[in-house]
Amino acid sequence: MKNILIILMSVLSLTSWSQETNSETNTENSNQQPAINMQINPEKVLTELTTIAENIEVSPLNLLPVQQNGRIKPFDTLAKESLVYITGSYKKFGLQPVQLFTSLMAFEGSQYIELIEIRSKELRVELGFQKSKRFYSVAELEGSDLMKIVDPLLKKQKESPRLLIETEKKAIEGFQQYVLAKEIITGQLLSSAVDYSFINQKHGTTVSTEQPSINQEVQNELRSYFRTITKTSDEQKTASQNLIAAVKKQKVPELFQHYLDKMEIEVFYNSARLFLWASILCLFLGLCFFTPLFKNKISYKLTQFIYIVPIVFIAFGLSLRVYITKFAPITNMFGTMIWVSFGIMLFSYLLFLLYKNYTLPGITLIVSGLMLMLTEQVPLILSPDLDPIVAVLRSNFWLSTHVTTITISYAAFSIAMVLGNIALIRLWIYKDNEAYFKEYSHYAYRMIQLGCFLLSVGIILGGIWADYSWGRFWGWDPKETWALIADLGFLAILHARIVGWMTPFYLLAWSPLAYLLVIMAWYGVNFILAAGLHSYGFSSGGATMVAVFVTIQVVLLLAGLVKMKQLKKSKVQTV
Repeated sequence: MKNILIILMSVLSLTSWSQETNSETNTENSNQQPAINMQINPEKVLTELTTIAENIEVSPLNLLPVQQNGRIKPFDTLAKESLVYITGSYKKFGLQPVQLFTSLMAFEGSQYIELIEIRSKELRVELGFQKSKRFYSVAELEGSDLMKIVDPLLKKQKESPRLLIETEKKAIEGFQQYVLAKEIITGQLLSSAVDYSFINQKHGTTVSTEQPSINQEVQNELRSYFRTITKTSDEQKTASQNLIAAVKKQKVPELFQHYLDKMEIEVFYNSARLFLWASILCLFLGLCFFTPLFKNKISYKLTQFIYIVPIVFIAFGLSLRVYITKFAPITNMFGTMIWVSFGIMLFSYLLFLLYKNYTLPGITLIVSGLMLMLTEQVPLILSPDLDPIVAVLRSNFWLSTHVTTITISYAAFSIAMVLGNIALIRLWIYKDNEAYFKEYSHYAYRMIQLGCFLLSVGIILGGIWADYSWGRFWGWDPKETWALIADLGFLAILHARIVGWMTPFYLLAWSPLAYLLVIMAWYGVNFILAAGLHSYGFSSGGATMVAVFVTIQVVLLLAGLVKMKQLKKSKVQTV
């Protein structure tokens, strides 16, 4: 109830200054912001919006410290995360997130901008829209039956969220996108984000039950800034600096203090996109390792140095995430994907040093590059946010030992899985594969040994942490159980190889199958089962991609086994 009152006060306060600001801006700049006609022309409205947006000076406004989701972040991050959720992409209409976010607040025709990506085709049809049209305006959704459709679903979500089917989840997501877009356009989101009253009440030294008062100085500076939207760059910069100064004057709980000094670092992290550049480098260098240039013209020592470059990019990106959050960088699926990519490159680099095989790093660099590229392409599934973690994870020692150890074991298993898939494909291309099977099964064997060691240690550390946090070492929680199953699956391969039950080919062939257990422990528990004490990692999305991967994996294995059986028969007949 308190939160609702806070939001209502923010809206009422914002409405007053928004009307005042728009009135003054329209009086001073009537030629620059024409009124919206009764017959709306989407292209014309978009042109008017982009004209305003392109005039907005991003710096230093992007450094404005705002509070959201339990932390203080730069306005650059708030704009980026909000617009990615609404539009599905980092950049829309060729505008930077801060420009688009701010112009949506300043432009009086923003409700007619086709901004919201309704990602469910079924929902589009149910709303009476064209099935092929993806983007809609706030005005279009307001005139639809969206609220009528979603209202019973919201009640169902509150009572039993696990009973929601995928189409119902998509409908709720569409409604949330609409609400967020409207909060941006009305100014409610930014107005409440620059005001620290709520976090002071919730996280301050003295917790108050009274309704927090709105910081009028901050709201006045926010109004003053919006009066400069259509003015010169210098005037905008001055107004931005005044707004930032007013926001920073507010009292901040000690828990949030460390964020204030990291605004510039986080903006740099956002703009640098280090993992994207690392993925490009990995793909390029991976292809280079297959060329005669690397094998014959470039020295072995120089090759080692070149290999390290993308590793440095990833390590730098992970270090920035640690510096900003003060926690290990594996608190969500995005972080673990990056960490596993880093592990694949690190372990394959060690194999390169040990065996001087140029093909192996070429393969693993391409795999790492594709994995990093995937994290950049699906931000709605693999959220790159830096928001704080739940209380149970706020032990840097255990987070930095248990979770990092378990997830990096997946990197070793990933290498074995890739080598196994190559073996399965080679069966259909080359006649003589014995040399490959013998050499690469050894590499896969070493990676499985490393992976089993790391996963076993991680499980034990997790048990100790569980005893510390929940009062029991082991409870057959789905996450615990599937981690153990994955470990036992690869241990079975190791033992079968030691006792001679598996030839080099079968060690390679069964590695991808065992890797499906890792997929279940890593992705399935959090995204499909969504049950157990490890609820902090639960999310949704990506099921289709994973299903395609699993299907291809099973088909490859069956085809490989059939081909091997045929080759054995032909050899017997030849003899």
